[in-house]
Amino acid sequence: MNCSEYLVDFLIHKGVTDVFGYAGGYIVPFMDALHDRKEEITAHVCYNEQGCSFAANGYARLKGELGVYFTTSGPGAVNALGGLADAWFDSVPLLGICGNIPTNEQKGYSGIRQNGFQEMDIVSVTRTITKYAVTPNSAAEFPEIIERAYNIATLGRKGGVIIDFPFDIQKADISCR
Repeated sequence: MNCSEYLVDFLIHKGVTDVFGYAGGYIVPFMDALHDRKEEITAHVCYNEQGCSFAANGYARLKGELGVYFTTSGPGAVNALGGLADAWFDSVPLLGICGNIPTNEQKGYSGIRQNGFQEMDIVSVTRTITKYAVTPNSAAEFPEIIERAYNIATLGRKGGVIIDFPFDIQKADISCR
């Protein structure tokens, strides 16, 4: 099982039946994992990223459960910030999953603007409008990050969380639970 498959399995086990997203190159492994489990979880494709974050936000309000959206990297992730910010202000449990370039292509603290195509440090951008924003750096830490993100979004005062999901981590093998 890879990290994308693990995440889909995790969501299904938590009772998530619907996710909302917009396709892009750096979120494809996650989308493939959703497709493989389409009988158990429905991926609703929206017209744009803002629409998917607000659709997941509305779903969370209506169902009283975690809303989940996905986007690709860079501008795709930024376009979804309206729904994420709304979750922060209105205490709505929301999980944003945004693809990103592989970890070995990320600029880190090099001082350059970007190294990979549409690379963006979405964690820094969203720190003031989320309860938790994180980029997993390895498959080994991924299960703990997902559990933590879920708990932070849904327990206590609810709110939005975001997982920056690098392309190589999406495809990395992980031990099954």
